Amino acid sequence: MFASRSLLRWTVPLAMLAAATVTATPTAAVAETCVGVNVPVGGNIQAAIDARPAGTTYCLAAGLYRLTAPLRLKTGDTLWGAGPSPTSGTMLTGARVLTGWTASGANWYVAGALPAAYADGGKCEVLTTNLCQKREDVFRNSTQLLRVATLAELGPGKFFADYAANCVYVRDNPAAVTMQIGRTAQAIAVAGASNVVVRGLGVRYFASPSQVGAIELGQGWRVFSVETSYNHALGFRFLGNNASFTAGRTSYNGQLGGGVNGGRNFTIANVEVDHNNAQALYWVSDWESGGIKVTNGATGVVDQALVHDNFGIGLWADGQAGDPAVANSLRFTNSQILRNSADGVRFEISYNGKISGNTVNDNGCDLLGRRGPQNPAGLPDGAGIDVNSSISVTVSDNTVSRNHNAIGGQERRGRELHLQHLRVVNNTIDSTKCANGFGLALTGVVSDQKPDKPPYWGHAFDATGDNKFIGNDYKIPAADGGLNAPRYAWAGRYWDKWSTWIGADAQDAGGTAVVLP
Repeated sequence: MFASRSLLRWTVPLAMLAAATVTATPTAAVAETCVGVNVPVGGNIQAAIDARPAGTTYCLAAGLYRLTAPLRLKTGDTLWGAGPSPTSGTMLTGARVLTGWTASGANWYVAGALPAAYADGGKCEVLTTNLCQKREDVFRNSTQLLRVATLAELGPGKFFADYAANCVYVRDNPAAVTMQIGRTAQAIAVAGASNVVVRGLGVRYFASPSQVGAIELGQGWRVFSVETSYNHALGFRFLGNNASFTAGRTSYNGQLGGGVNGGRNFTIANVEVDHNNAQALYWVSDWESGGIKVTNGATGVVDQALVHDNFGIGLWADGQAGDPAVANSLRFTNSQILRNSADGVRFEISYNGKISGNTVNDNGCDLLGRRGPQNPAGLPDGAGIDVNSSISVTVSDNTVSRNHNAIGGQERRGRELHLQHLRVVNNTIDSTKCANGFGLALTGVVSDQKPDKPPYWGHAFDATGDNKFIGNDYKIPAADGGLNAPRYAWAGRYWDKWSTWIGADAQDAGGTAVVLP
């Protein structure tokens, strides 16, 4: 049976945003139709796939499809939905409806909804409870409840999962609402398929393990007009080369919006990446949480992305991402990176990066309310752009404002790579501190290398390290001291002023500094 349908394409507004609320908006409908095998709401998508040859197109209707196992498409298949809107589009969900609630004092519970005990290697924000390692999230209608560690902590808007007794407890009366629990691990698994197209879908409420995507992309996969939201770990993860995730959104996922694990020549473009790790169950300042993380030799581009309000790092390269033999092999470009709780961009232990044309504002300013005014010692964190123990990275033509720190390079002891050949060129840097007054708004290079702590590498500030700032333009508030404000870090000092930076430090030839009234 065949279906034909037009599809709305979704685009992300990339104008500067003053408010915290950001939404993707549809453009006019385009004359595209799905022609293929119609799988109606309630139909068995996997049975349809299993019964047909590779290269088939499957047309999904507007409505809800509950999956009890990940879909496994075949090479060349297309899975085409009616759009990612949760009210009028096609939704793939990994949740089961919870019924049969029983009152118990001030609480309500349901039995039999949890799996048997399992292990998960996620690194959580609170190590005494490790709540991030439990994948089964609970939703009241479409609102995610906050997991607590004990029944005594239960209250409105919260749930407690007692795995030993196989019971889920809530405080709010579950009558007259739809209560759901995420149980299925993934919406779509690679399963060896290549050149697959997935489009026009919403993907929600999957119980994805730590570091696993609700959608995983294999060799040559194209995923577009897809929204991944409220999945336990990652919204999506790249596992193959020459794959793309475009014109979509990934939001409110428990760990990361998305990840790229070794994929070569990937593309992530025209996407909104927001409010991931929103409950801050995963480690907020490190490991893997926040917007998008790229690792393990991956090369490609994140372009025209709107990355905002994630608890963690906005865009992150780590674990020897990039190609050591190819210039600019990993690029973060033309994006807006706003209000993420840790670094806006971190390029760490990786090669041949280009960070260019971005607007990077208000990042690192409040780490779960724990930040205070930073002392001028140690390794500054919460930078708008942080290049950490990486080789041949260019940071150019960005606008950086009001971050905990501004643009920095770090040489870290014990890392596989050293900070070498960093070029910070032609950026506009507003050295205003965070709106809450936190941070140092520093620019420069810092190192924790010490001659008495081997292995020692002492070249971050000499010709071997070859790290240079060139032609950047700075704006410094008069209230902080203007040109005499301590805004630059070099050779073990964290308090250099502009005249020292361009003089003894020999940085920013051709640069300018102006005082903001």
